[in-house]
Amino acid sequence: MTGVRWLAALMLVCGAQAFAAEPSHSQSAAEALSLLQRMSQAARGLNYSGVFVYQVNGRTETSRITHFSDATGEQEKLETLDGPVREVIRIKDEVRCYLPNDKMVVLDRAGSVRFPGRVISMVSALPEHYEMRVGSPVRIAGRDAVQLSLFPRDEFRYGYKLWADKETGLLLRARLVNAKGDVLEHFGFSEISLNITPDKEKVRSRYADQTDWVVVNARGGDVRPDDVQWTFKGVPPGFRQVSSIRRPLRKDGAEAYHAVFSDGLASISVFVEPAVESRGVTPQPSNSGPIGIYKRMYASQMITAIGEVPMAALQAAADGVSQRGSKPARSVR
Repeated sequence: MTGVRWLAALMLVCGAQAFAAEPSHSQSAAEALSLLQRMSQAARGLNYSGVFVYQVNGRTETSRITHFSDATGEQEKLETLDGPVREVIRIKDEVRCYLPNDKMVVLDRAGSVRFPGRVISMVSALPEHYEMRVGSPVRIAGRDAVQLSLFPRDEFRYGYKLWADKETGLLLRARLVNAKGDVLEHFGFSEISLNITPDKEKVRSRYADQTDWVVVNARGGDVRPDDVQWTFKGVPPGFRQVSSIRRPLRKDGAEAYHAVFSDGLASISVFVEPAVESRGVTPQPSNSGPIGIYKRMYASQMITAIGEVPMAALQAAADGVSQRGSKPARSVR
């Protein structure tokens, strides 16, 4: 496994029921935008604890999450209840992923938080790239919920089915859907308690006192996009750069440049790293569940695009990478 694929794997580790009848197209887009804004605010500001199920490729994983927010910032603990033991602790923007089976802890920054704390940004621009429809009320985990469907307007995005708590706006269920209507990924609470009393012990890892574990620092450091030698001219319309980081890659001191682009809902990560082998590599598209991976060589660099978006978006992003002052080199087919 190459450096970036190993790094990406660590980052990913440390994250069909019939749909309700569709509403009429006359429902206000303002209602949909208001619901998205409430989801984002609830994700950051609510105190809650619950159990949710994650389903992908016929595999099911159950996790417990506890989230607190106060004047000092957000604190969160995510722990798996079946399968390999894993704990992810988030304090503000710092993440510690504890992997007891490997006696390893991975340090990283929060980045794009997944269910249910996905913070939706650039809300006002989303209607340009998604058609939005508010659906009929449903019940989820004993709570009244409102459904919101987002249909992509181009081939660079997947669709979303989101269900938010009617009272608070917290996301209770989420599905990622492809152009055929197939559910690629499903998150959903089976039980949820809202407005709980903050207790720091409940967001502390059971493994925090281990001193003999391997510590992997994947945080890297921020760098201004204008200070790097790479340009990204192929990123699909509507995606804006939201992160620019140099990440440690190997023990020999090699680094990868990591750029993240988002349309406010979907995101694409592009890594640029020194290639282990200088010879040409045929462009390599692959998938790990809903996550697509596209790799190509550019000069002596390996370009890797990763994200929960269609392969067309990843290929466009990777093929558009070039050094400043030069034109993007098209991949050899």
